[in-house]
Amino acid sequence: MLRFFRQIRQRLLTDNKFSKYLLYAVGEILLVVIGILIALQVDNWNEDRQEADKIKAQLTSLLRDLREDRGGLEQLRSFHSFRVHAAYYLLDQYNGTEKIVLYPETGPLPKLDEEGLFGGKIPDSYDKDFVVRAFSWLVRSNFINPNTVAIEEFKSTGLFALFENDEIKNRITRYYRGFAFAFPPAEITGDANSVLLKSSLVSNGYSFLDITLLEDPVQELLSIPTNEALLKNIVDDSTFRSNRASSVLDELDQLTEMIEKEINKNPSG
Repeated sequence: MLRFFRQIRQRLLTDNKFSKYLLYAVGEILLVVIGILIALQVDNWNEDRQEADKIKAQLTSLLRDLREDRGGLEQLRSFHSFRVHAAYYLLDQYNGTEKIVLYPETGPLPKLDEEGLFGGKIPDSYDKDFVVRAFSWLVRSNFINPNTVAIEEFKSTGLFALFENDEIKNRITRYYRGFAFAFPPAEITGDANSVLLKSSLVSNGYSFLDITLLEDPVQELLSIPTNEALLKNIVDDSTFRSNRASSVLDELDQLTEMIEKEINKNPSG
């Protein structure tokens, strides 16, 4: 091909057709420029495709983290829901005439997960086995931290900034902020009310194992004003936590659906 163009140039110069030679030279330059532009375009296309594939890989990793979060949030919602109903039950057995009024910010009384922590309905009457079980879960704590490996890698690689779906990016930010608000890292040290209830029992001479040995744990333990107050605090706090877990789960489900659609939108060829 190069030899062919060289022969044309030589023929035009030999025949003193300078104007035609100039026209040919311009044409040859244009061909070179067009070739370079095409090559650059192909190179840019390949880079864009590689970038899109990397972003898709990051979204897939993020989706995996979110699915793991979901299991933890469901468990946490069930845990706090049971604590609310267990505390209500104990307070009702102790003083059934007293009405507990929740703060509006706390949200509605969560529905008991009958397939969850307890695995059944709350007894309608006094049941010592349930009383013991209720106390055992009221002195325990449960916490959760979101899986952040994928989102941190997404951001550290710079791909999050290059990701152009602002709706999903905003949803991701809102999800992790909402998670941190409802379940801050300080939860690792334990629920304050559970810690205080443990401390109150011990300071009054009861070990956790003593509860099952007491003839009437409700009357004996809740006659201590501090313990009754702490159970009311648990009702308030666990209602809030259970409702927040439900809200974060709703946010997670919407975000998961959006990411799945984004991943499947332009499948790699």
